Amino acid sequence: MKSATHVFAGLAAVIGANALELTDRSIGSNNTHSPERPLAHLTPSAGWMNDPNGLFYDNETSTYHTYYQYNPNDTVFSLPLYWGHASSQDLMTWKDHGVAIEPRDDQSGAFSGSIVVDHNNTSGFFNDSTLPGQRIVALYTEHSNTSETQYAAYSLDGGYSFEYYEQNPVLDINSTQFRDPKVFWHDETQRWIMALALSQEYKVQIYSSENLTSWEFQSNFSHHGILGYQYECPGLAKVPVIHESPSNVTLHGLNSTTNATAQTNVTSVDHKWVMFLSINPGAPMGGSFNEYFIGDFDGKTFTAQDSATRIFDHGKDFYALQTYSDAPNDDVLGIAWASNWDYGAYVPAEDYRGSMSLVRNFTLRPYNPNPETTEFTLYSEPLVNYTQLHTNQSMHKTSLELNSDESVLYRLGKYPQGLLEFSVEWKVNATAVLSKRDFADMSLYFKGVKDDEEYLRLGYEHNAAAFFLDRGNSEVEFVNQNPFFTNRVSQNIEPFKIAEDGLPIFKVRGIIDRNLIELFFNDGSSTSTNLFFLSEENYIGAVEITSGVDDVFTILDFDVKQLSVKN
Repeated sequence: MKSATHVFAGLAAVIGANALELTDRSIGSNNTHSPERPLAHLTPSAGWMNDPNGLFYDNETSTYHTYYQYNPNDTVFSLPLYWGHASSQDLMTWKDHGVAIEPRDDQSGAFSGSIVVDHNNTSGFFNDSTLPGQRIVALYTEHSNTSETQYAAYSLDGGYSFEYYEQNPVLDINSTQFRDPKVFWHDETQRWIMALALSQEYKVQIYSSENLTSWEFQSNFSHHGILGYQYECPGLAKVPVIHESPSNVTLHGLNSTTNATAQTNVTSVDHKWVMFLSINPGAPMGGSFNEYFIGDFDGKTFTAQDSATRIFDHGKDFYALQTYSDAPNDDVLGIAWASNWDYGAYVPAEDYRGSMSLVRNFTLRPYNPNPETTEFTLYSEPLVNYTQLHTNQSMHKTSLELNSDESVLYRLGKYPQGLLEFSVEWKVNATAVLSKRDFADMSLYFKGVKDDEEYLRLGYEHNAAAFFLDRGNSEVEFVNQNPFFTNRVSQNIEPFKIAEDGLPIFKVRGIIDRNLIELFFNDGSSTSTNLFFLSEENYIGAVEITSGVDDVFTILDFDVKQLSVKN
């Protein structure tokens, strides 16, 4: 085995060369070479992608950098595992920079971690030749079959090539299940904070440091939430609070302002701390998922405000959420792997497998889960850069009364590319539901342009007070044969608001990108991210709206855009 110093000397040279040969994953090359590749989501040029890693924003060049778990040698997870690297100035189009960080040898992996910008050179890795906003330090897990230790690497060119810290590891507790460090600067204590998982002991360990290389243990956050098999990819973020009356009500037309006995955990603060956790396996919906906890952090200990487990994203395909360092305006921006460990290695693929979600902006806002309670809830807003999108065709309708004997069909052009955005807001007249035995649904069928017998169905059913997504109407063999790729997912959502006539109103926004749908309910109080697969190039070409009952559903506002990404 080569020494760490020799390995890094070679690595810096190789990666420096790669950085000069940027592969611009433009939309044209996507269409030509990979007709099923998402257009506005980050994917690897080839090979396997899973967890997002060191995420940061370079203020000097106005560039977002995203690294990720990467196997360039195959389309499945296996060792050796690397960090891949892509960058973007608009979060819609990405440039692929190849391998950023390599493991020590072919039997090990550069597992998940994070990147910080060491503006004040606390590490001593830099001199004045590196701008403060480009003093990039990566901290990640070096994995082997016998150990997991934490390594540091630094970049002198803004994150395109890295050199190993010669005295690695920076943290070793003699464990094989000790990984995924998330590091950030804590203003109040003027120290770096590291949160990482002692995975199979169900602990998030918190360490602090003055210099990124010497770490002092502070506390454990242990045995909280749904435990599953193990903890992975923890994170801590200081999330801004938006103080407003809860934007939603309940099916009883009540909220905390109309119910004098309502309980509340909402306090007058400008931020709260949020602990993110990834669990795999053990999701209530199967496979892998993210949960989060709201509380306070004093630089040593995270204290949850309650014992509640809050699921972040109720879909099947959102995992290993991580947030960006140095995001503009101190926003809390995050991205996740858009897949599931139950079936991620089996989804249809050509020369690559894996994609990321859209980047989301997170805030905490009051929300009414029922008439008796108001709680803080993590809201998500997708960052969609419309300056990089061209609207090929659009449709906007209002005041549509739905009945069971006829549907409303909108065709979205002859040559869709698979990227569309829609929003729909509707009112429910529950008094018109004749029986609890009725399946009182409103459904949107997103139909394939070549074969409309293949479709994605999104619906709301009144008696269950729940949304559902059906992704099983496909001729693709994987969809029909893989038992873990469950066809249907659902979630209960309270109304968005109450109309002047006293009837509840619901709202959903969705973004479909070839084989991926991201749903944002009630302005992002709840989300659902899911893969789906139709036959090759059978992109969504029409939307049909139906109702299973009469005089119950009125669409107040419906908007859909067929999009493409500008070259």
